[in-house]
Amino acid sequence: MAATATGGTLVKKIGLLLHPNLSVSLNTFLSSSELRAAHAHLIVSGSAIGTFAASRLLAVATNITSSGDLYHAHSIFFSIPSPTVFSYNTMIRTFSGSINPLHSIHLYLRMLRSGLFPNRLTFPFLLRSCSNLRLVDPGRSIHCHARKIGLDTDVYVINNAITMYSSCADMVAARLVFEEHREATDVVSWTALITGYSNIGDLDAAHQLFDAAPSRNLVTWNAMLAGYARVRRVLDARRLFNRMPERNAASWSSLVSGFVQAGLFKKALAVFRKMARSGIDANESLLVSAVSACAQLRELDHGRWVHRYIDSLGIEMGLIISTALVHMYGKCGGIKEAIQVFNAMPERNIFTWNSMITGLAMSGAGSQALTLFCKMRLAGVEPNAITFIDLLTACSHNGLVEEGQKLFDEMTRVYRIVPEEEHYGCMVDLLGRAGLIQEALEFIGQMPVNPHPGVWGALSNACRIHGEIELGEAISKRLIELEPDHGGRYVHLSNIYGDARRWEDMAMVRHLLKERRAAKPTGSSSVDAT
Repeated sequence: MAATATGGTLVKKIGLLLHPNLSVSLNTFLSSSELRAAHAHLIVSGSAIGTFAASRLLAVATNITSSGDLYHAHSIFFSIPSPTVFSYNTMIRTFSGSINPLHSIHLYLRMLRSGLFPNRLTFPFLLRSCSNLRLVDPGRSIHCHARKIGLDTDVYVINNAITMYSSCADMVAARLVFEEHREATDVVSWTALITGYSNIGDLDAAHQLFDAAPSRNLVTWNAMLAGYARVRRVLDARRLFNRMPERNAASWSSLVSGFVQAGLFKKALAVFRKMARSGIDANESLLVSAVSACAQLRELDHGRWVHRYIDSLGIEMGLIISTALVHMYGKCGGIKEAIQVFNAMPERNIFTWNSMITGLAMSGAGSQALTLFCKMRLAGVEPNAITFIDLLTACSHNGLVEEGQKLFDEMTRVYRIVPEEEHYGCMVDLLGRAGLIQEALEFIGQMPVNPHPGVWGALSNACRIHGEIELGEAISKRLIELEPDHGGRYVHLSNIYGDARRWEDMAMVRHLLKERRAAKPTGSSSVDAT
C-alpha cells in the first residue's frame, strides 16, 4: 500500500515536471534523489524522453542545490540528441557558478559548432565565468561576439562585461563599456566600476564615481569601504562607515581588517566587540581578522573571548578560522589550547602545521616541534620554506644543534628548497647560541650568497652571550657601517662595551646613537635581536 502511494506520488511529480510553467517544475522536486527516481522511472517505464522533458530534467537538476547536481545534469545534457539554446544556457549558467567555470566556455564553443546562436541569457554567464577565471582575452572575444549580434546593449551583458574587465584589472575597457552605455546603466553597473577601481587601489577614481552615483546600495558602500581598508586609509574608512545608512557583516569585516592591516590592533578589537554587541553575525573574514588582532597583540584573554564568541555562533569552524586560532594561541602562549584546536581539526593544510610547529617552537617545546614535523610528513603534507624556518628556530632555542644541521641538509637535498636569508640566519643563530662561534664563522664563509646583516647580527649576539668581545665588537662596528640608521646596532655594541666594563666606549656609542638619531626598531626577528 505504501509502495503504491509512493509510486502514485512519483507519477504525479513526473506530471508536474512537464507542467507548462517552469517554476512549477522547479518547485516539484526537493532533492536530487527524488529527481533521479523520476528520471529512472521514465527510463524503466519505456516512456520517451523528448527534448522538452530532458530540458526540464536538466533545469531541475541544476536548480536543486546551490551548486547544482552537476554529474546528473551533465549526463542528462549529453543524453539529449539535439540540445536547445535553453539547455545550453542552463548548463552554462550552472557551470559559471561552479568550481569549474571553464566548462561553460567549452559548452559555448560546442553550441556555436552545433549551429545554434546564443541569446541575451547566454552572454552574462559566459562573462561571469571569464571574470571568475580572470581570463580577459576570452572574455573580450565573448563580449565582441555579443556586440556583433547586437546583444551588448542588454543591461545584464553590460554589467557582467564591466565586472569581467574590472576583475582582470583592465579598467580602460571597463570604463569604455560603462561610458558607451551610460544611459542603460543601473546601480549594479556603477558598483561594478567602483569595485574595479577600488580593487586596483585607484581610490580617487572610485571616490569620484561613488559621489557621482545616482543611487547606491549596500554593495556600493562596501566596495568603497573595502577599498579604503585595503590601502590602510583607516580614517577615511571610519568616516565612510559612520555615514553608511545600513551595515552588514561585510561592512564590519572591512573596517576591522583595515585596522588590522594598519597595525591598529586594539582599535580593530574595539570595533569587533561593538559589532558583537550589535547582534550582527560575523562572517569568516571578520572572525579571522579579530583572531589575527589578538595574535599581534599577544592578548591571550582577548583571544579566548573571540574563540568563545565563535563557539556561541554555533557555526562549524572551517580550516581557515581553526588555523588562525592555532596561530593565535601559539603566539600568545596558550600552547595547550593551540594543541586542542589542532587535534580537533578534521583537515589541516601546510599553514595549519606550520602554525602548530611555530607555537611549539615559541613555547620552548623544540623536541615536540620535531615530532610534529615527522607526523606532518607521515600525513603526506609537503613542507615549505616557512616550515624549515620554524623548525630551525625551534632547534636554535632548544640547543638541538645536530638536529638543526640535519634539517638544513634535508631541506636542500631532499625537498630542493633554496635557502633564504632567514634560513642562513637561523643556522648561524643555532651554532652561535651553542657556543660554536668558529663553526658559525665557517658556515658564513661557505654561504653561496653574500651574508646579509641579519646573519652577522645573529653571530654578534652569540659573541656577546659567550664573551667573544673582540669579534663581537668588530662585527657590531661593521653592522653600524652597513646600517647606520638601525638603532639596535648601536645599542648592541653599547651593551658589549658594558659587559666588558669599557664605560668610555659605551658612552661614546650612546652619544653617537643620539647624534645620528637612529631609531631602534619596534620589533625584532628570531635570528637577530639587535
